[in-house]
Amino acid sequence: MMLRPYVSNIVRIEFHEVTKKAIIDAITNPRTISLSMVGAQLVRRIEDRWIGFGLSQIVQEKFGRKTLSAGRVQTPVLGWIIERYDESRRDKVYSVTMTLNNGVKVRLNIPPDKEELIKALRSIHRNKQTDIEIKVKVTKVSEEEEELNPAPPYTTDALLRDSANILGLSVEQTMAIAQELFESGLITYHRTDSTRVSTVGIGIAKEYIGERIGSDYFVGRAWGGKEIGAHECIRPTRPIDSDDLRNLLNTGLLQLAIRVTANHIRVYDLIFRRFMASQMRNARVLKEKLKVSIYLNGVSAYEEEVERISKVLEPGFTKVWSYIEGREYQELTPGEYEITSIDYIKKVSRTPPLREGDIIAMMKDRGIGRPSTYAKIVDVILKRRYALIVGRRTRYVVPTNLGRQVYRFLTEENKEFSDLVSEERTRIVEKHMDDVEVGERDYMDVLNELFNEAVSKGILKESIINQT
Repeated sequence: MMLRPYVSNIVRIEFHEVTKKAIIDAITNPRTISLSMVGAQLVRRIEDRWIGFGLSQIVQEKFGRKTLSAGRVQTPVLGWIIERYDESRRDKVYSVTMTLNNGVKVRLNIPPDKEELIKALRSIHRNKQTDIEIKVKVTKVSEEEEELNPAPPYTTDALLRDSANILGLSVEQTMAIAQELFESGLITYHRTDSTRVSTVGIGIAKEYIGERIGSDYFVGRAWGGKEIGAHECIRPTRPIDSDDLRNLLNTGLLQLAIRVTANHIRVYDLIFRRFMASQMRNARVLKEKLKVSIYLNGVSAYEEEVERISKVLEPGFTKVWSYIEGREYQELTPGEYEITSIDYIKKVSRTPPLREGDIIAMMKDRGIGRPSTYAKIVDVILKRRYALIVGRRTRYVVPTNLGRQVYRFLTEENKEFSDLVSEERTRIVEKHMDDVEVGERDYMDVLNELFNEAVSKGILKESIINQT
């Protein structure tokens, strides 16, 4: 609108990777600006500010702290953190990883009421002598071959989840690294909900897989689904893996404007492997269900059924992607065994607190937030000290007393506010924006409706109206 008085031909160009070809293609194929999409974005932005600024001011006055905030997305996410943490404290088990005398590791979840068994296992863990004879009997319940499909290439939420759970990086760290990888032309745009792969991306995968792994492993997939528009998945822009990238940087053949750290390489490697796996054929594995029974002095003390992948029959995409949930790749033959060591024994939650990656996945699944705000929402909750990160190897998000007090104030003590920060509220706003985007409603009509509601609930003051 600012340019319109000076130039009549205004168009939009889109590119999703910082490469010469992508930018030239974008300039060659411009599109008109969709004013209905602009209107939908205005509805989101202004509604978020009305709710966020208004409620934040009320919370700050209530608790006497200028650093506090609330919001349409931030507050329900805080509620998930509180709910999951409270649930985790109610349901505890002992997680035990043991090595049997055939070298195979087995992990069990033993209820806390099995006190004699836990005591005996602790003695082994501490290398203490015990008069109790402990035997493990393994019985095969079933066995079947299973075909595993590769996961699609990364979207923002999936990358943040895996980076947190596999690499141990915070969502803030991952987004900062992904931003630099994108700006350096190493990956495509990292704020996306789409799994779609362009023909260029498929060509990159075909070249790498054909040269490094074998052309018979390549199965080009465009992926995508309900996504609309030109957005692509997060993928590498060149057929170079993390080892190639490291060598190119070390020899000076590739020079980047950023300082590449070990974490840049790790995140790039995760993106690269996930993408290449998505373009490879399925894997075939042998999956077995076993009954593991523990005997104390010949008397059955506990038994549990476990499922595990015992053997990879055809590797397929696992040639490059090994992060398969529950994989063991160790065949456990039925029989009787002794325990040679207890590698890990700790009382844990059967339903543990949320990790940063879990929160991102929930935001995506429940339609709250967007790729550009996933990391920011979690970061704000942590910076406001509504929740803390605990644990080193596994990073859990747990609520603080302050977080509980603010959440209770907004959802229980003031019912007129609870509607504004509910998941249902988000669905309503999303529906309004969809209607505006497809031209079924005028964005000013929607804003007037939302404005009148906010005024009636007493959260809009003149200063906030002027800011928006």
